[in-house]
Amino acid sequence: MKNDFKEDNNFWIAYADLMAGLLFVFILLIGAIVVKYVLTQSDLREIKDSLTKQEARLEENKQELKNKEAIVFKLSSDLNNASSALDLANLQKAELEANITNYKQLSQDLNSTLDNKDKQILILLGQLEKKDEELSNLQEEFKQAKEKIQNLGLMRENLSKELQKKLDSNITINDKTGAISLPAEVLFDKDSYVLKNEAKARLRKILSEYFDAIMNDPKILSNIENIIIEGHTDSDGSYIYNLDLSQKRAYEVMNFIYSFYKDPRLQKLLMASGRSFSDPIMINGVEDKDKSRRIEIKFSIKNDNALKDVENFFEFH
Repeated sequence: MKNDFKEDNNFWIAYADLMAGLLFVFILLIGAIVVKYVLTQSDLREIKDSLTKQEARLEENKQELKNKEAIVFKLSSDLNNASSALDLANLQKAELEANITNYKQLSQDLNSTLDNKDKQILILLGQLEKKDEELSNLQEEFKQAKEKIQNLGLMRENLSKELQKKLDSNITINDKTGAISLPAEVLFDKDSYVLKNEAKARLRKILSEYFDAIMNDPKILSNIENIIIEGHTDSDGSYIYNLDLSQKRAYEVMNFIYSFYKDPRLQKLLMASGRSFSDPIMINGVEDKDKSRRIEIKFSIKNDNALKDVENFFEFH
């Protein structure tokens, strides 16, 4: 019994030691696990910090990559522009080379024609001397023509003034042309070329005084080439119709003059002309139709031939 009890005690003692050993091992394992966990957490924080830093560096690298991509894109664009500029420069170079070639050819052609140009210059110098002489002659002719025009104008004015002195104060003549103007409505009915009976006496008086002043003054008469009776209308109606009407009115006045003024000298001087509305009376740029409808009696002086000389001068020079 004592041996069995002793054996049981030894068993439990051994069992207790075993369990104590196991508990110690378990405690060691738990401690190792705790230590390992603590160390693992520390490592994890370090790894997390490292990953955070790596992510930050990665973002920086991405931004740097984007910047580099932008730089590469810009460089690519600049390269394309440079390529286009190079193509243009090559084209311009080709054109310049072609122009240089053409210039060389033109230079050769110019050199080959210089001798002929020198000869032509000598010929032109000779012609220029002749032109200078012709110019001097033309200037002298122009001076003479100018004097003729001035003398002609003075002569017409002087004759007009002398004629005005001899006429009744109620008869007014143009002091530049010597013409008298008679209103058409006083002489004719509308669209008619027959002289009004009531106008004939007054017209005869005016024209008699006018012609007497001319015929009885040898100085005036000697300088008159023609006495022209002109019919004028306003612009109402067609030009041809008014031309026919103005011509008939001018003839009617001339026939009336022939009926009472029998001086053959006057008859040789008289002329009749219809002007339609080619010479209207304008006031402030607007036609005065009442004044445009008129009969004008004017004279041309013999020195009008001087005008033809002047006209010829300007025509041929």
